[in-house]
Parts: sequence; C-alpha cells; structure tokens
Amino acid sequence: MIARVMLRGGLSAKRFQSVCALSIYLIISVLFFGLPLLGHFGHRFIGDRADPLLHMWMLAWWPHALASGQHPIISQAVWPPTGCNLAWRTSIPGPSLVLSSITWLFGPIVSYNILCLLCPPLAAFSAFALCRYLTGQFWPALVGGYIFGFSPYVLAHMPGHLVLLLIFPVPLAIYLVLLRLNRQISRTAFLGLFVIVLLVQFFGSTELFATTAMFGAAALALSWLIYGAPLAANIRDVAIEIGCAYLLTAVLAAPYLYYVLARGVPAPINPSTIFSNDLLAFAVPTPWLYAGRAFGEVVRQFRSGPVETAAYLGPGLWIILVLYTESSGSTQTGRFLLVSLILIGLMSLGPILHIDGIDIGPAPWRVFSKLPLIEQALPNRFGMYFFLVAAVIASLYLSQSLISWWSKLLLSSLCLLSLAPDLAMFRSMVTHFRVPQFFQSGNYKRYLARNDNVLVLPYAEREDGLLWQVQTHFYFRLATARLGLTPAEFSDWPVLSTLEGGDEIFDFTEQFRAFLSAHRVKAVIVDPQVGGPWQRLLAEAGLVPLKTGGVLFYRVTPPIVAQFQGATAREMAQREASVSFFALLNAARQYLAAGFPLPTLSPWQAQRLSLLALPPSAAPVSADLRQWHNLWLGPWGESTVGIGIAGDYVSLRPLIDEYGADATDIFFPFPQRLGAGRKWGNGQLLIIFTPEGLQRAASKAAGTSPGSSQAAGVSRCWYRHDPQFLCSIRRWQN
Repeated sequence: MIARVMLRGGLSAKRFQSVCALSIYLIISVLFFGLPLLGHFGHRFIGDRADPLLHMWMLAWWPHALASGQHPIISQAVWPPTGCNLAWRTSIPGPSLVLSSITWLFGPIVSYNILCLLCPPLAAFSAFALCRYLTGQFWPALVGGYIFGFSPYVLAHMPGHLVLLLIFPVPLAIYLVLLRLNRQISRTAFLGLFVIVLLVQFFGSTELFATTAMFGAAALALSWLIYGAPLAANIRDVAIEIGCAYLLTAVLAAPYLYYVLARGVPAPINPSTIFSNDLLAFAVPTPWLYAGRAFGEVVRQFRSGPVETAAYLGPGLWIILVLYTESSGSTQTGRFLLVSLILIGLMSLGPILHIDGIDIGPAPWRVFSKLPLIEQALPNRFGMYFFLVAAVIASLYLSQSLISWWSKLLLSSLCLLSLAPDLAMFRSMVTHFRVPQFFQSGNYKRYLARNDNVLVLPYAEREDGLLWQVQTHFYFRLATARLGLTPAEFSDWPVLSTLEGGDEIFDFTEQFRAFLSAHRVKAVIVDPQVGGPWQRLLAEAGLVPLKTGGVLFYRVTPPIVAQFQGATAREMAQREASVSFFALLNAARQYLAAGFPLPTLSPWQAQRLSLLALPPSAAPVSADLRQWHNLWLGPWGESTVGIGIAGDYVSLRPLIDEYGADATDIFFPFPQRLGAGRKWGNGQLLIIFTPEGLQRAASKAAGTSPGSSQAAGVSRCWYRHDPQFLCSIRRWQN
C-alpha cells in the first residue's frame, strides 16, 4: 500500500527501490551494532580505546584547526614543540568536516558512532547500485549489496578501524566507469562525478585510495586483454579520462599530498608478511562470524589473527561461484570476474604464503611489495575488493532466469546465514568512556595556562588524554600522544618505552626529568583508576600529586625543568645505553667472581642472586631466559660471556669505543660481525668478553681501571663526567 502511494506520488520505481534498499541496510546496521549504544550514544562506542579514540580526536581536530586558524596537517596540539604530521596518520579530514556540526554540538563520540553505523549501509547501498545496474533486478542486487557491506572485511574492522570502513566510493567509481564505457554519461559529467568520488575516497582513507587506483589499473588492463579489439578503443579512451580525473584530483589535493611526500615516506608501518591472509582463511570463518565460534583455535594460528583476516566466503558463496563458473565462465564477463577474484585472492596472501601460520614460500604480492607507497598497503585488507567481486558474481548468478525462485532463495539464505555476525562478540566489545570531572567542570583552567604542555600517563595503552584534550577544546597540548607513528624527533627518547605502557628502564628518573625539561612539560596527569607503576615512578622522580576532579595532577617544578635543560634525545639514548650496559657488565663480573657456573648466567639468575636490580615492574620468568626487554646477558660458547643491547648505531657507538679493546668479538647488527666502515644502522649490539676482559671492562667502567692515573668516575666518554650519571652507575653497581 505504501509503495503504491509513493509510486503514484511521483517517486519512480528505481528510486523507491533505492530508498527501500538503503532503509533495509540501515535497519540491519542498527540491529547488528547499534542496540548496545541506544540511550548511551554520547559515552559508549564499539571497540576498545586504541584506534577509536584516535579517530574521535581526528573528528574534532579538523574543524577546530580550520575554525581557529591553526595548521590542520602539522598539528601543534600533540608532540610539541615540533608537532605531528597528520598526513601519515588516519586523519579522515573528509568525514571530520562533514560531521563538524554534530561533533561541535554533541561531541566526537556521537560523530564516531554515527559514522560506524553508517559505513556498512553506505557500502552495501553503493554495491547495491552497482549490482542493480549489472543485473537490472532488485532482490539479487540487495543480496549483493549485503555481501559487500556486511562482509567479514567490514565486520573485522568495525571494532576500531573506522578509516577502513569508508569503502562506499569504490563501487560508485566502478559504476561510473561502466556508465562511461556504455556511453550513458557524458565526458564532462563523468569527469566531474569521478573526481568527487576520488576526493571523497582520498580524504577518507589514503590507503584505500592508493589500493583502489592499483586494482583499478589492473582491472582496466585485464578488461583490455579479455574483451579484445571490439572494446579496446573504448577502454583506452575511458582509461585516458580516468587518468585525467586522477590528475585533477592530485591538483585539488595538492596541499595535503605535499605533506604526504615532502617530509619523506616512512618505512612500512606494519609488516605485510604478518598482515596477510592465511590460505586457510578462505575456508575457515573468523570469530567475528557466528560460524567462527568453533574455529577460534585455528584462526589464532594465523599470522594476523582474527582482527585483520578477511577471506572467508562461506559455503553459500562458494556454491554460487562454482555454479557461475559452470554457467558463465566461458563468457567474457565471466572470465573477467573470475580472473579478478582469483588475482585479488592471490595478492591478499601477501609476499609469503602461510598455511596454518607456517611459512611455505614466496607468494605473488612479493613482486609488488617493494613498490613505493604501495609497500605500505597490507594485503589482507585487499579482502574488501575480494568481497566486492564476489558480491557482483552472486548478484549476477541470482538474476539468471533459468534458476527457480526457490533455488535463488535457498542460495541467498545460505550466503547470508554463513556470513552472519556473532552479535554477542560485538556487544561484548562496547566501551564506556568516562571524562573526569577535572575536565568536564573547567577546573583545569585553575591549574593550566592555555597551550601548556601536559603529559598524560599512560599514553599508548589508554589514549584517554586525546578525548580529555577534546573536552577542553584543545586548551592544552599533549606532550605525547598515540596517533600512529611516533614523530622522528621523539622516537630516540628511551623513556618513551616506559611512558607508553609502563615498561621501566634502569635510569628512569633521570631520563624522565630530561624528557620533561626538553619538552617544557608543565604538568603530568594520571587517572588513578588506571593500574600501573605511575604513582611510584612519579614519586621517585620527585613529583607530588594533587587529587582533584578524579585525576592525579602533578605540577612540574622549575628546578626539575632546569636540571636537564638542553638535553637531547641522542645524549639521553647514549646515557641509557651506558647505564644499562654497565648494569649487565657489573652483574656478570660479580657472578663469575663468586664462582657461579657460567652456563646458568642470565639477567633473571643475576636478579635472583641480588647481583642485578631489575626494575620492580619486571615480572620474574625462567632463569634460562637470556633476554630482558632490549638487553641480553648469558654465556657465549664454553668460556666467554655475551652482553647485548638493542638500539641504533650512533647511540651504541660510545659502548663500542669504550669496551671494544677488552672484547674478543663484536656483533652489530646481530648476527653480523661489526664492520670497520659502519656508521649507522639499527639492531642488537652483542659484545663478547673473556672473564679477564670482562674484569678489565667492568673496572674501567667504574673508573678503577688498573694502572689508571685518573680519578674514579672520569672516563673517555663525555657522559661519565655528569654527577647524575655517576649516581645511576653507583645505584645499579650496588
């Protein structure tokens, strides 16, 4: 009845179908993901605190930066004074600006929840539009849209990877290309609409923009090979127009692209050898699916685990693929789709083929994994394209008139049921976020001046500080923040390993004070409800807490700031390496001098014998383990001792200069022997000592080398002249 009224009122059948499809997808999204959020839309969200809080910060940052006249890409709100280049972060400027009014009125959590609930329906609807164009039928297109919009790829990224859910432009781009190939749209309209789609994709996810361009070029080449001479000229003309559209997009996005490329392309953020699909993933459902409950142990063997794995089609789709191959595999369209599906599936296996988590050998993506920029892409995320092709094949097969309606219903039901999500899993992953009264009430203005540098601990395990900053409308700056890669200017600071998650280092107090001084930190804020060693560590560093508004507020006094004025990350990295190395060196010397057996030497055994004072947070493990964080201590052969520390060559060079003459061998980066011409590099430094060489090195380090005419504590290394360094040495020596 409603449909008839709408059609009589002037709404075309095609538009009515579109409204129905989008409404169905929206209802499904709310039922799947939105029910736990109802009534708590402003302080609950799906996922943990990691990436969701990062995305929420981005949703608030872009409107704030543009409204206040700040640089939107090089943000000074985090990692001051150098700031942070957001071009290589998941900054989502497009959605941020679209939802800016909602973020301003209701907060970033509301905007984030809206985006999360909209992304699957939008992806499903864009795939529906593509499938309906190809099939001319509503129900097959509706099934195809669901397969793409609620695929295992989407389910895997729903709990946190918002930037990877912005996939709706991909089917729309294909739709526009098909319209242009069939001359159903003018060149001007095609260029205008295609550039808009590209810009939406670029400012939503640069990774998806890059991989879409790569697979789009491959699809054009494959279509030219398969369709041959009759369509070759047409494909060539459209390819040229697509190239012009990309060129125009690059011009319009040039200011953003400048900051992507101008400061250098970082090394791959995540290894493609790990974040790739296991071969078994095509047959084994992940825990995000209801069918995956019985396969948790198998999926845990996959290199990428359940979070990024996206290849499972389910029995329904596999049956359709077999039937489609039989019925249409000999046609040009059938060959194009099936070859595309196979190629994408092969590329998603990554550079190394894994079966049940075991390396088997090279895989096809290895050829492309060395290309600039594309090397940043993670192969298991190609599952999005895999499911798009599968969705198109399913809709085409279900639209064939030779199949009975009940066969279509049975196959469709089998497809949807095998891809049904485990709703209990998603409802268990809802996070409740609490903003302390200190920030809600404006009480922070009594203790902080505008643009003060503030350190929130911990900053990498619970990124609450990002939303605390948003709550204050960016009143203060965050001295550290988890926004993807740590800026190069900060990455050399040894104390970051402690500030990220509580992993202590030997000379934390001095390293921490130096960091506060170098970055002009005015205050440290800790949530007392968060576990960890923070209150003890800050007390050891001489900071006194003030309990106010549900937080612990520590003011950094001028004497602490002045103590290490001018300290650099490089100097402190050399200092930390020397303190740590000497602690192991002295422990090994005392261990051998006491007559303990060399084969049992390890950091943990030395700790048990009170020869090495590992930080209190170091959990005891087996005495046979030679490793503690970046340090290594143990026997090397039958009569020599190995002492190792990981780092970069410039920071470790003073150790090589100091102890090289007493060593029998030096490896860097392990297992390579140190070459005479080395000037840089990262890895494990391992220095081998005989018992006699160990004694000489330990005596030299303590300033009591036999025959030395210098006073104790004076050494060839610059940092030995520092009284604070001598305090660290004596503490760990005793």
